Amino acid sequence: MELLAPILNSPILQFIIALSQTLGPFLFLFFLGVIILCLAKNDFIKMSIWIDALEFIKVKGYDTGKLEKRWQHTIRRLESPNMADWKLAVIEAEALTEEVLARMGFGGESFGERLKKMRPDQLPNLDNLTNAHQIRNNIVHDPDYRIDIGEASKTIAVYEKSLQELDVL
Repeated sequence: MELLAPILNSPILQFIIALSQTLGPFLFLFFLGVIILCLAKNDFIKMSIWIDALEFIKVKGYDTGKLEKRWQHTIRRLESPNMADWKLAVIEAEALTEEVLARMGFGGESFGERLKKMRPDQLPNLDNLTNAHQIRNNIVHDPDYRIDIGEASKTIAVYEKSLQELDVL
């Protein structure tokens, strides 16, 4: 201990200790600010923390505004007098529903596989959605398939009800 006393009592060491006590809190706050700024600029943190906070505050999911806009665009296609627009509305409605199911973690490579893996307690409208999927497949795989506005509207209504049951519309 006698060997350390002159080193610990040296004026240079006392100056360094006093300087670190004075500047320490400021350096801590500076580096804490740098860390927070880096985290705020990080896309991963934005996606995981900020979006969770927004979903909690809004009670609705993040991006539901974009989803609703896309849905309204799909619905407007039914106002057209062209059968091609009605077909496209059905195709877009299924694509939107498939995107939602994929984001929600329902497994499967395709929409049909996701539907087969689902249970009616997960989606009460599952049978109607399966029928709507069959209509969409007819549209896509049979270029001569004819759909009237009534059938297109009913099919779109099934997709809409499914999205409402999933709490995204």
